[in-house]
Amino acid sequence: MISRLSALAAVFAVVTTASLAYAANVQQERALQAACNPMPVLQFEPVTIIGKRADASL
Repeated sequence: MISRLSALAAVFAVVTTASLAYAANVQQERALQAACNPMPVLQFEPVTIIGKRADASL
């Protein structure tokens, strides 16, 4: 006969495994949706920097 403690441990193991599998599946679906719908890329105009370097001896 199985003890109550062993039965509880078995139930806990089954519930934990099922919840981890569900969480991994949800995470995978979210990653797939993010890959299918990428955010738009913003492209700015090129910037020209005009100036002189400061003298290092100051």
